[in-house]
Amino acid sequence: MTLLKEKVLKGIVLRRTKIGRAADLALPPKTDSFDRNEMGFYEALYTRSCTQFDSYVVAGTLLNNYAHIFDLLTRLRQAVDHPYLVAFSKTAESREGCKNQQNGAMESQCGICHELAEDVVVTSCDHVFCKSCLMECSATLGNVSCPSCSKPLTVDLTTENSRRKVPANLKGGKRSGILGRLQSLADFKTSTKIDALREEIRNMIEHDGSAKGIVFSQFTSFLDLIEFSLQRSGIKCVQLNGKMNMAEKGRAIDTFINDPDCRIFLMSLKAGVALNLTVASQVFLMDPWWNPAVESQAQDRIHRIGQFKLIRSTRFVIKDTVEERILQLQEKKQLVFDGTVGDSPEAMSKLTEADLRFLFQN
Repeated sequence: MTLLKEKVLKGIVLRRTKIGRAADLALPPKTDSFDRNEMGFYEALYTRSCTQFDSYVVAGTLLNNYAHIFDLLTRLRQAVDHPYLVAFSKTAESREGCKNQQNGAMESQCGICHELAEDVVVTSCDHVFCKSCLMECSATLGNVSCPSCSKPLTVDLTTENSRRKVPANLKGGKRSGILGRLQSLADFKTSTKIDALREEIRNMIEHDGSAKGIVFSQFTSFLDLIEFSLQRSGIKCVQLNGKMNMAEKGRAIDTFINDPDCRIFLMSLKAGVALNLTVASQVFLMDPWWNPAVESQAQDRIHRIGQFKLIRSTRFVIKDTVEERILQLQEKKQLVFDGTVGDSPEAMSKLTEADLRFLFQN
């Protein structure tokens, strides 16, 4: 492969990349540490997760329980963003005896990321997922089976036909998000990441009075918490996610582009694919993903023809958490990707057994 790339293809193929402006799109890590309460919450969750993971290793059923392991990783990543994402999730609420009240909402929850499902896929076994989550999970496993019950999937994930008999509770209607599940907004507590983001936004505005930025997260519930915190601090922002209809998305995009007072666009990584948002010059990545291509696509929203400002991306990472290991996986997978001339996206997204062991090692 190296011989083909260096000796043969190099002489006949013109490969256009953004390396020429890579210095503009610097990705400085914003590394912070938890406060004592956040660290205690995370360490307790991490210990329980490792115990569960080790039980799969001992039983020899590691890859057979991939969906459960993915769930453990998701919870750890959410705990790093904000403890509320775990403590006030719909799953946690049902465990507290509110299952009957939230039954409709639970049905609309993606069985993989535990967020309200975006671009809904309902399987033949009546389980609900985000389309992108299901595709990512299937690519990682190397086969197409339901992550909830392991039955073979009979939906075509490449077409619109995958949206089969969407439950009535998913069609329209205002749902109570994570803010609605908090007992009192007056007692709202921020998190280390949100505090760090606010500081970076203040620095951005002080440096350039017309600057705008895009905040990306895997979790729409975290975007809701960020939106509440920013608005409470007097920072105008709008949000775009996969649950919004086209009219709502259009209004959000128009506000961000044309309102000079709207400085921040909150966006899920699953939404806004192919959008050109060169009005913004800064990207804030709130949670890392082991597939570096996902983050690259997010940054490309502002790194396009028509961008005349110097652009900058900031990745937020909490020290001594699973996020640091995810970044190490990113580096390894990027090396594999570069070594195959960029034509093996499967190598980027697939989590091997060795990867899983690395993420949960003590």
